[in-house]
Amino acid sequence: MTRLLSAFLLVLSAAAAFAAEPITIIWPAPPGGGGDIYLRILGKVITRDFGVPVVIANVSGGGGGIGVAKMVAAKPDGTLLAGAWTGPISIAPHTLGVPYQPSDYIPVMQFSSAPYVLCTAPDFPANNGSEFLDVLKKSPNKYSFGTDGPGGLGQLAATRIFLAFGIKQQDIPFKGAGESTVALAGRHVDMYSGTIPPIQKFLATGTVKCLLVTAAKRAAALPQVTSLGDLGIPQEESMLWRAIFAPKGTPPQIIQNLEKMLEAAARSPESLKFLDESGEVLEIYKGAELAERLRREYESMAAVVKAAGMAKK
Repeated sequence: MTRLLSAFLLVLSAAAAFAAEPITIIWPAPPGGGGDIYLRILGKVITRDFGVPVVIANVSGGGGGIGVAKMVAAKPDGTLLAGAWTGPISIAPHTLGVPYQPSDYIPVMQFSSAPYVLCTAPDFPANNGSEFLDVLKKSPNKYSFGTDGPGGLGQLAATRIFLAFGIKQQDIPFKGAGESTVALAGRHVDMYSGTIPPIQKFLATGTVKCLLVTAAKRAAALPQVTSLGDLGIPQEESMLWRAIFAPKGTPPQIIQNLEKMLEAAARSPESLKFLDESGEVLEIYKGAELAERLRREYESMAAVVKAAGMAKK
């Protein structure tokens, strides 16, 4: 009974802090994608359970940088936040150039993570990740890999692995994973580097096969597929994550209240159902631990971008 009362009081204290103001969360991409859908689920749960109105605002452009920049310039009172993924935080600053740096924002909470996957046509002459990389290394620039856009995580994740093994192949950027999966299925490219959900329907029909995930550990959605840990390079992991950020200078008490509401929403049945259906897992990080994880990723992506010759001019 005491535990239930404590939980109830936490809910009341978090809600009271924002009772007068709705929260706007910028999603720096067009509506309809996985991140947009996920944030809208979180927003509905927070509104229902805490009585705090949450508005999701789509501000796309600049690889996500325009929306994040708008959050950075906002008043640090907890009423304007930004959701983001790996691209605008850890990649775009090195490839596109953005009007912000890590010291301009506070990472509030990461919710989930998911690896990218490298897939081929069924008759590609390899049956696991090790054989796959051996084939690519023996035939420089013979094969093309479709990605979800120039400077995006699909390109960086594949390039990072290829650099570790001295491999050079042809990158073909598309406008998104939907296009690159169709390109592989139609044999317009030899490989797909992207997230797991878009490729699953092609896996189910045997149109493609997946050989390597970009994570240190094997993915629950594709347990038979080789991981980077299996290859001895877990440090080259590249993951797609989703997180919420607040402007620099947001008071600690506001950050704590946001954490309470966001974590409760992330653990709701609605949110967990979405992650499960998307092949993702709940993976909550916050505070100093999250800041340190993002710092390491920011630095590692800078090194990959430079080595690949993709750094901003």
